[in-house]
Amino acid sequence: MRHVHGPVYRDVYNRYSSYRFDPIESVEAFDESVFTTAEKAILDSVIKNFCCYSGKTLEKFTHLEKPWRHTRDGLPVDAHSNRVIPKELIGKYFVAVKEKFNMLTPGDIEVYSKAIFEQIN
Repeated sequence: MRHVHGPVYRDVYNRYSSYRFDPIESVEAFDESVFTTAEKAILDSVIKNFCCYSGKTLEKFTHLEKPWRHTRDGLPVDAHSNRVIPKELIGKYFVAVKEKFNMLTPGDIEVYSKAIFEQIN
């Protein structure tokens, strides 16, 4: 699902959109055992390397990425959209990111986050 400010997963967006720009104070507990150790390491690295940025900065990140640009092609900047970013496009993009930044471990996500940040400053 695509929102004017960034890609969203509609169920999650609807659940937390009432917070607007305020911090989300609590979330329901979930079963972490559904993730493998490798998946947990990736999630931890994403959190560590992206949580330091503001929502506006993260919005700018997504607007630089090819899946966002490709799916919004032809839409005015301020237009809301229900276009869905194809999983294949997301997969191809991040495989290319992994290769470009020689990501071999979850900690390598830091290099990507810093490179994107440099593009928006």
